[in-house]
Amino acid sequence: MAGRVTFRVLFGGEDDARKLIIESGIPNTVEEFALQIKTFFQVTEPFRLQYRDREMDDQFITLSSASELEDKATVKVVFMPSDTTSSNPLTRDASPTIPGTPSSVSSSSHGANDSDSYSSNDTIILSSPETRSCSWPKVFVVPRFSYCAEMILHSGNNEFNAHGTLLSPTPKTRSDILQGLAEEIMKYTAYPKDEQLEEVAKALIQSHPCLLEKGTRSGYCGWKHYLKIKMMNFRSKLSRAGHPEVAVNSLKNKRTGQEKPAANIKKPRKAEVNFCPNIPRGETRENMEAERVALLTEVKKKKKDEAEIKKMMQHTFSLRRQEVLQEPAIPEFHNRWPALFDVSEINLEFIRLTTIPLTSKFLGELDRLTDNFIKLFNAKGGVAGRKITAIMAQMDNNEDINVRRDCVLSCLSIYLNEDLDTLVKEYMDIESMAEADVAEKTMGIYAVRAVGHGPDGPGNGRFADVGLVLEGVEVLHNLQSVSHACVMLYGLIYALNLSYPKSLKRTFEVYQKILMDLDSTTLSPKVQALKIKLLQ
Repeated sequence: MAGRVTFRVLFGGEDDARKLIIESGIPNTVEEFALQIKTFFQVTEPFRLQYRDREMDDQFITLSSASELEDKATVKVVFMPSDTTSSNPLTRDASPTIPGTPSSVSSSSHGANDSDSYSSNDTIILSSPETRSCSWPKVFVVPRFSYCAEMILHSGNNEFNAHGTLLSPTPKTRSDILQGLAEEIMKYTAYPKDEQLEEVAKALIQSHPCLLEKGTRSGYCGWKHYLKIKMMNFRSKLSRAGHPEVAVNSLKNKRTGQEKPAANIKKPRKAEVNFCPNIPRGETRENMEAERVALLTEVKKKKKDEAEIKKMMQHTFSLRRQEVLQEPAIPEFHNRWPALFDVSEINLEFIRLTTIPLTSKFLGELDRLTDNFIKLFNAKGGVAGRKITAIMAQMDNNEDINVRRDCVLSCLSIYLNEDLDTLVKEYMDIESMAEADVAEKTMGIYAVRAVGHGPDGPGNGRFADVGLVLEGVEVLHNLQSVSHACVMLYGLIYALNLSYPKSLKRTFEVYQKILMDLDSTTLSPKVQALKIKLLQ
C-alpha cells in the first residue's frame, strides 16, 4: 500500500505512547513492520507485536499478519524474556542479540536423531558487540539519519507528496545520509555486493521519495554510485582505526608478492556473517592467547569439562578467526585448536560464522527435498542415468535414513556431472586403509565397511567407521554416515576458510545455496536450472 501512514506505538502501556511515521506505506509483512519499529525507535531488546482489534472490543491481539494493520492504528510492543527468544521468528529480526534466522526454526523438526550437538543454552552465543547476529536482511530498513538530515527529508517528502517537487540535497545532507547508510550496511557486511548496494539505494528512494533522481533508468543509480564510493572510503577509515575485517586486507598485512590493493582480498565469499570479528572489549591478544593455551590444557585432560571448553571456544572465536585468515597449514592449526575438530564444536562454529544451525538445517532440507530429488534423478538418462539407477537400487528394502541420504547425495553429484567418489573413498576393512592413502589426501572422506556388509550384501550401506582427512591429517572419525561426513566437511570448509573442492564445485554450491539457503540469490546456470526443476 503506497502513501504515508502513521502508527501509535505503545511501549508497555498508555503512559509511553510514541508516533511512528512510515513514508512508504504499510509494510508487506509483520517482520518488515518489526524492523521498522526496531530501527525507528532504536529497540535492542527482543519483542513481539500486538494490535488493537475492533472486533474484540479494542482488546490487544498478537499481530500475525500485516493485513491487520491500517493507518493510525495502535500497536503495542511486548518485550520478551531472553529464554523465549529462540522460538519466536519476530525476535530474530527484531533484536540484534538473537542468533538464528527463519530457517533455524523451520529445520529443527527434521532429523531429530541428527540434530546439532548442542543444547539451547549453547546457541545464545552472538550477543557480543564484536560479532554480528544476523545476515543481510530480506528487507533493508533505512535507518534514521542525523536530526538535521531528518528534518530536511521530512520537509522534502511533504513537498513531494503535495506538489511532486524533488529535493536537491546539499553536500552536507548527502554526506549525512550516506554516512548513516554506510553504518547500517556495516551491521551486516563490510563488503556489500553490487545487488545489495542497489537494494539499499532502492530502499532509500522508497522511504524518502523526494530523493528520486530524474534522468536515470531506475531513479536511484546515482545513490548506488555514491554508496559504492562511500563504502570504499568507510573501509579505509575503519582500516586505519584497526578494524580487523578490513585491516586484514591492508598492504602491510599482505604476503610478499601480493602488495597490491586488489590482490587476494579476504572477504566473505560464502555468506559468512562474522568473517573476521574484533577481539572482545577489554581483552588483548596476549590474554586471548593465554586462554587458548588453557583451552589446550583442558582438552588434553581425561575428564574434560565440556561446558568450560564450549565457553572458552566461544570467547576465543575472534582470535581463532584471525588466525584462520592467515591461512595456516591444517596440521599446525589442528595442533593449536584441537577442540574445534569435534562434531558439536563444528556446529557451534558454523553458527558463530553464519548465525544458522548446520546439521539440522542441512539434513532437514535434504530430507524435505528428497522426493523431489528422486523425481529428477529418475528422469535422467544416458550414462549418468544408469549410474543413478544403480545407486538408487541400494535404497530398495532399506529403511535406514542414513543410507537414503548417502544415496541422494551421491546421485546429486552425478546429476550435476560431478562425482562424489572423487571425495569419498571406501575400504572393505580397516587393515586395507593404508596410512599412505591418508597422508596423501588433501581433502577427503574415508568410509570403512562393517564386517559382512559389502556394497551388494545385506545391511548394505552400513559402515564401521567414517571420517574426514584434511592435508594428510585425520581430523574426524566415527561419524554416522557419508552424508554426515559431507555435512561436517562443509562446516569445516567454513570454519577453516577453505575453498570448495574443484571437482565438486556445483555439488557444494547446492549444499550452500539450496540446502542451507545461504547467498541463494546468485546461482550458477546449472544450479539455477536444478532449483527451478526442484520447485516445479
